[in-house]
Amino acid sequence: MDSVKTSQHALEEKHDVECLEASTEPLEYSLEEERKAVWKLDIVLIPLLCVIYLFSYIDRGNIGNAKTAGLNKDLGLSSNQYAWLITMYYIAYICFHWTILVWKLVSPPLWVAIMTFGFGSMSMIQGAANSWGGLMALRFLIGVFEAGYGPGVAFFLSWFYNRQEMALRYCLFIGASALANAFASSMAYGIVQANAAIHDWRLLFIVEGTPTILIAVVAYFLLPKGPDAVRYLTRRQNGIIRDRAIRARGEVSNESKVSISESLQVFKDYKCWLQAFTIFCFNSAFGSLPAFLPTIVKEMGFTSVRAQGLSAPPYLAAYCFCISLAFVSDRIKQRGILITLFAWIGASGYLMLRVSEKTAVRYAAVYLVTCGVFPCIGLTFAWVTDNQMSSNRRGAGLALFGMIGQCGSFLGANIFPDETAPYFQHGMGILTGVLFAGGALAFILSMALRLENRRMAKAGNTDEKCTYVC
Repeated sequence: MDSVKTSQHALEEKHDVECLEASTEPLEYSLEEERKAVWKLDIVLIPLLCVIYLFSYIDRGNIGNAKTAGLNKDLGLSSNQYAWLITMYYIAYICFHWTILVWKLVSPPLWVAIMTFGFGSMSMIQGAANSWGGLMALRFLIGVFEAGYGPGVAFFLSWFYNRQEMALRYCLFIGASALANAFASSMAYGIVQANAAIHDWRLLFIVEGTPTILIAVVAYFLLPKGPDAVRYLTRRQNGIIRDRAIRARGEVSNESKVSISESLQVFKDYKCWLQAFTIFCFNSAFGSLPAFLPTIVKEMGFTSVRAQGLSAPPYLAAYCFCISLAFVSDRIKQRGILITLFAWIGASGYLMLRVSEKTAVRYAAVYLVTCGVFPCIGLTFAWVTDNQMSSNRRGAGLALFGMIGQCGSFLGANIFPDETAPYFQHGMGILTGVLFAGGALAFILSMALRLENRRMAKAGNTDEKCTYVC
């Protein structure tokens, strides 16, 4: 009898869900139900995305730790050749940024699993490289696979969360890069003291690439296909997440179709161009940090081992600032002013590095740099998804944003040549200027969006979905 009742209950639940999916009417649910559904989504989705990004960032950035562990010496690499290893990664990353839109065409669990396995395995193979040419090819492939993952996450999160929730979730994600740098530096600190049978830098690549392959399998089974297909939520909770997405964005964003004409509209949108050049400035600093920070710290007079260890604490501080600022930004519904403030904090850090030769001052300045740059990256990505009103425009906007923005990484990869050591004044001066410029661009865009909102209010358009986040 109990089994009959259970079966009947299951059929009724299935019927309710089918009616929900067929209906265009909003689903009715309590605030408590909504909070519970979002919390269950958060506690698996966000940590999983963060862990994958943590490993991806380790796999892209461990080249900096490998350098201080003897890579350049063992392979006879010049300063220019090392800079090209950094640059090659970003060439691939930029060229394949368009794969953001593939997230709508291929099942996200399958896509992410393939990309994660790709950059993890390529990172491990670096440990077997015996020439500059071999490393160049592997760095290019790592860039291809990582372009298929990292840039698309902001787009993917916008399928599930509204604009007042995006900054915190995305900064938790991007903050994983700060944790990755701290983790990689700490791990490198241990590896370079391991006295293994193989060179330290080879062991570093192998050890840090292995977990990435394992997490690819987890991603395949746990990542949802969309806001109505989350495996670890009940059917009703899936319905709530789907309904919230429609209320917030006006559509189900994971529909498997891409409108080329709508996507091309972003090229006419001044917001996209301003945000793209803003992130160009921030990426100049962000892209150079993992590759050169251990070297910058080492040139303060520390040994290679101590430089690895001292590179970790500034990243931990950056993670705390990144999450705290995102929480504040979502609460007050502001992006531009906070981005401007922290960009200028980062710029002041580079200015201190430019003008001071005292070790204590320079190391303190590293904290200002990391705590300024990382929050700006996270908030600027969230800002892009805030102000494009359809999934096609969000995807294309993020692609344009990333392709221009990642060009800043070229700049960051080529402004710290070894001959400018130990103070790297030329590079510090350049990054001071570009971060001040990035903050100014964010301020200009924020003011322009405020004017747009006032114009719409005067015209009688007060729909929250149509107003801009400033």
